[in-house]
Amino acid sequence: MSTLENATAVLKLFSRQGVNQGHPGLSFSDVVNNLALPKSTVSRLLMTMESEGLLERDPDSRLYRIGKLLLAISSHYLSTPLVDATTPYMTQLSQLTQCTGYVSMLEGREIMIMRMFPGRTYLQVVTPAGSLLPAHETAIGRAILARYSDDEVRERYRGEYQVKSANSPKSIDLLLVRLAEIRQNGLSFANNETLQGISSLATSIFNKHRNEIVGLGLSFSSPAEGKGIPEGIKDGLTAVTRKIAEKLGDDDWINHQRLSGLQ
Repeated sequence: MSTLENATAVLKLFSRQGVNQGHPGLSFSDVVNNLALPKSTVSRLLMTMESEGLLERDPDSRLYRIGKLLLAISSHYLSTPLVDATTPYMTQLSQLTQCTGYVSMLEGREIMIMRMFPGRTYLQVVTPAGSLLPAHETAIGRAILARYSDDEVRERYRGEYQVKSANSPKSIDLLLVRLAEIRQNGLSFANNETLQGISSLATSIFNKHRNEIVGLGLSFSSPAEGKGIPEGIKDGLTAVTRKIAEKLGDDDWINHQRLSGLQ
């Protein structure tokens, strides 16, 4: 293998061994034994990675930890606002599915549209950035609300619970039923709620490093009676959400998808 491939293998070993903040690190022998490389190769490799800032070695234990360069890069990536981090993915997804895409955040009982990505073929749904919509009456809003406990949702809606759409949950109890379903399958669906003739499919992403939650959604013409969601929309949104979740360590989504795959 090349030096780059060997260095990559070392970094993957950190992940496999669960070496994170607070872990003492990997020893020279750990690398030799796990990667089955000659000691001379490992010695040169670790020395180079240390000098380049990819690794650092504890002067007392002589164990290797992730270096400051990688930590600085990962910190910069993880500190990027989640809305900005999801934008390139949603731009591409909107183009591929030809649906109107949205990235939204929760503001009290409403969602604020943070980004809109115009579709092409499906009926254009234009809800510009900055718009506020009732969270409980939208697919994205319910996808985000599902990240909270039932008690937290009840507290958020303490007082009067109003619904304008005939197709939205009529009470807080019915809303909690919908949220339980979303927690089970990871997807939130709205059919003819905000606008007649328009349906939406949504997911949510949690960045634990910044304690941020955003909703990702696609809007499209409502399927005819008896028809399902147009091909590619569900798979596309699921794939994008999974990819972002894996990058950000969104354990809820990743674990859910693993369980779904066993069913």
